[in-house]
Amino acid sequence: MILQKLLAKSPRLEARLELLELATGLMLFGFLQFHMFAVSSIILGVDAFNRDSARMDEYYLSYIGIPLVILAILVHGLVAMRKAPWKFQEMRVFVQHSRRLAHLDTWAWGVQILTGLIVLVLAATHIWSVLVTWPIEAATSAARIQGGYFSSFVLLILAAEIHAMVGLYRILVKWSWIHRKKFTKYLVYATIGMVGLGFLTLLVFYFRSIPKGLS
Repeated sequence: MILQKLLAKSPRLEARLELLELATGLMLFGFLQFHMFAVSSIILGVDAFNRDSARMDEYYLSYIGIPLVILAILVHGLVAMRKAPWKFQEMRVFVQHSRRLAHLDTWAWGVQILTGLIVLVLAATHIWSVLVTWPIEAATSAARIQGGYFSSFVLLILAAEIHAMVGLYRILVKWSWIHRKKFTKYLVYATIGMVGLGFLTLLVFYFRSIPKGLS
């Protein structure tokens, strides 16, 4: 509430934070979809996955990209949470208004808050597990998924893609770049497609036996 009152007195600061949230959100959206396609190369085989991973290391894309993504997640999360209803009274008012209005965009904001919290926790765990088993290889990725991380990855994929797609929808609607009703249909198709790709990738990692050191 203190932050909200401060922002209300400084429209310029609020505008800058809106642009920062927009920029980091679009950056993370792009990274998520790139990451999904990159990891799904395991569908083409172990060699394809390890070759792509080694190429990103060779050109320092991983070493530059991971710190930038961590920074973007922290900044985006802090900026986005400035308007979230954290107090019980605020949550109750939000739910009451959402039920009365019965408006898609109002519920979409609630979905953003919930999925954002899930992504924040699971993404931190995922990044840590990757860093402690560096370099990224098919064998270590498969071992991680087969060793008990499968269910958390399922939840992470669902939460991340829903958060990203709904976030993109809210950005485009907020800035009046798209027609709301027409875009919603394409958004649903894209979400189903990316989640399906993620699940297929997980299943390949889960059921494929990959000896460590195989390239």
